[in-house]
Amino acid sequence: DEVIDRTNYHSKKWDELETTFGDIPKDVLPMWIADMEFRSPQPVIEAIKKANEHGIYGYTSRPLSYYQAIINWMEKRHNWKVKKDWIAYSPGVVPALSLIIRAFTQAGDKVVVQPPVYYPFFRVIENTRPPPIPDIPGR
Repeated sequence: DEVIDRTNYHSKKWDELETTFGDIPKDVLPMWIADMEFRSPQPVIEAIKKANEHGIYGYTSRPLSYYQAIINWMEKRHNWKVKKDWIAYSPGVVPALSLIIRAFTQAGDKVVVQPPVYYPFFRVIENTRPPPIPDIPGR
């Protein structure tokens, strides 16, 4: 594998390491944020280049192949028979969590969070509606 220096490329993981944690050894492996340490696959790079060459960055739609890939994955990996109209697009996990909380909870409801989890999960719960149920050590 190729080691890629990601410093000074607006990488939160690498460029904000010192401001987040202070003075740390230079050989530390930062595992505080889920991030890639390898180059994207060449077909992904080529698809992005192709879109860039087109020069228009408007709203996009999802082709049938997008839905079919999800349907196939769910059936192959989990033996779930998913229908296309059950699939809803979200630009990320945190926005999806916010939508799910808004759709399935009411004011005063509580949400269970099982730490350790991705830290924005707590914030999105607090900023959406119900407060997270506190973790009780040993339970």
